[in-house]
Amino acid sequence: MGISLYRYISVNFTKSFLTIFLPLFFIGSLVSIVQLSNITKYIEVSFFEMAQLFGYNLPAMLFYTLPVSFMVAVVTMLLRLSNENELTALFALGIKSNRVVRSILLSASLFSILLLILSIIKMPQAKQDYRLFKAKKLTQAKINISPSKLGQKFGDFFVYVKSKEGLDMRDVVIYTKDKRDRNRLFIAKEANIENRDSTVKLSLNRGSGYSFLDRSLQVIDYETMQIFQNIEAKPYTYESVKEYWLNYYKNPKKRGKILFFIFISLIPITSLYLISSFAIINPRYQKNYGYLALGVVTVGLYVMATVVKNIGSPYLLAGVLVAITALGLIVFRYRVSRFF
Repeated sequence: MGISLYRYISVNFTKSFLTIFLPLFFIGSLVSIVQLSNITKYIEVSFFEMAQLFGYNLPAMLFYTLPVSFMVAVVTMLLRLSNENELTALFALGIKSNRVVRSILLSASLFSILLLILSIIKMPQAKQDYRLFKAKKLTQAKINISPSKLGQKFGDFFVYVKSKEGLDMRDVVIYTKDKRDRNRLFIAKEANIENRDSTVKLSLNRGSGYSFLDRSLQVIDYETMQIFQNIEAKPYTYESVKEYWLNYYKNPKKRGKILFFIFISLIPITSLYLISSFAIINPRYQKNYGYLALGVVTVGLYVMATVVKNIGSPYLLAGVLVAITALGLIVFRYRVSRFF
């Protein structure tokens, strides 16, 4: 009977969860794609790279949608089973309400484990992968010159290229203004770019140079001219998960972040009995306060998570988690288990 009860509750919970989670995930995905599209304003990103960036945002998206989806799914499932008198039938067969909630506890534990993996392991890795990807693309963007496009810069020079094949360019025009407000214009039949470590060399071949200052004009013809640019790339060290969180813990302003993640990850377990207390009802004699209680509990949990984050005390985290779990058991005892 225990196995069949677990399967029965699991099937109903899965249906409710997917009904809630999929729309939330779809909305979150749209918001993420819109935010990622801003990066294409100054970095050229292919479809595969956009999917890669979306993957970096996926752990955070799941982390913030799963706890809410879980709580809403539990309340929705229990209220539906209560209103359809299916829970009443189970209670008439001698199955206690405590046993019904315990059948959800395994799912709650799996959700909490998944959330801990996402927040403690996957999110730091994805965040660092995103920074490395962005730094690499910004470096490439600094040496990327497209043909027939105005306003492109190479260091302090504005560059216009009529045609380009690989790193070889034809009909190049370069303009700059030096510290003496002298306008300088260079025209070349051919040019090419060479990237060596952090230095980029732009070689101009078979061209002319013009320098304007007040009423004077200087003209030179050259066979080869070279312009160098040093690419400024800040050094970035990829940290292990342990190093990442140790650095956070040593910083008093960031110490509470890991406590916040732990608190949110344990919401499925700590909130289960509390939200179930208002979702298991006898529809003939009790009013439905399930969704109202769900809203209050959800807001209260995230407010407490923010307080724990700001204070940054692991003792406060442990105390709050124990208090919420104890409150849920007490309320469940008072509202549900003494009747069913």
